[in-house]
Order: sequence, then structure tokens, then C-alpha cells
Amino acid sequence: MKKWILLILVSAVVLQMPACLPVDEDIDPDDPITKFLGTWKVNETCVRLNYEVEIVPDPGNSAQVLINNFGSPGAGYDPAVGLVVTNSIFVSSQTIGTGWTINGKGTYQSNGTISWTYTLLINQVEYNCTAVYSR
Repeated sequence: MKKWILLILVSAVVLQMPACLPVDEDIDPDDPITKFLGTWKVNETCVRLNYEVEIVPDPGNSAQVLINNFGSPGAGYDPAVGLVVTNSIFVSSQTIGTGWTINGKGTYQSNGTISWTYTLLINQVEYNCTAVYSR
């Protein structure tokens, strides 16, 4: 009988405990940049056909993101800096490495992709590109 009472008491205590689920307090689901964050597969029309990019928050500006491997320049290049305004990322003209200048715009689509139009200037050769980022 004592075992049953002990079992009931332990069960009651356990049921009263809140579940401990990890919460990433740094990510706000209402923040416009949230939908852009993560690793994306890229299907591009100009320099490279398929590669991946990673979009992360810019620690220096909460309205901006950093796009690692934008245009697939390879190792050692800086990330592109993009300003997020509602459903778009604006990449103003910037140099991300030796001989690479970029600018363009990506728009988040209702199907969960990002549609891009941008210009790559690589060693004085200009490429007008379109790309689709998907997960």
C-alpha cells in the first residue's frame, strides 16, 4: 500500500513540473529576417549552376543579414551584407573579395523560396544573374 501512495505522490509531482524545452530566445518569429535565415540551395543562371549559401543575422545590425557564399566565390571571400525590408533582401553594391563586386535584390516568395536578380562584376566582367534559393 505504501508503494502505491509513493507512486501516486511521485506521479503528481512529476505531472506538475513544466516541460523543459530549449528555446532560442534570440530568434523572434515576428522579425522579418527570420524567414531568410538558414542554409539555402541555389539554382543560378550565370556563373555557377548549383551551390549553397547560408544566411545568418548580422550581429552589428538587427535589420541586416550576412549571406555566406553569395555568388559562390569560394573560400576566403567576405559574406554579402543584405538589408531586410519586409519580404526582400537588398544587397547594395559591395566588394566581397579581390575582383568581386555584387549588388541585387532577393524577394521571399509565398512558396518559401527566395527569387533573386543581381549583378556580379568579376575581374571587370559583368554578369546579370537570376537565382532561386530553396531549402
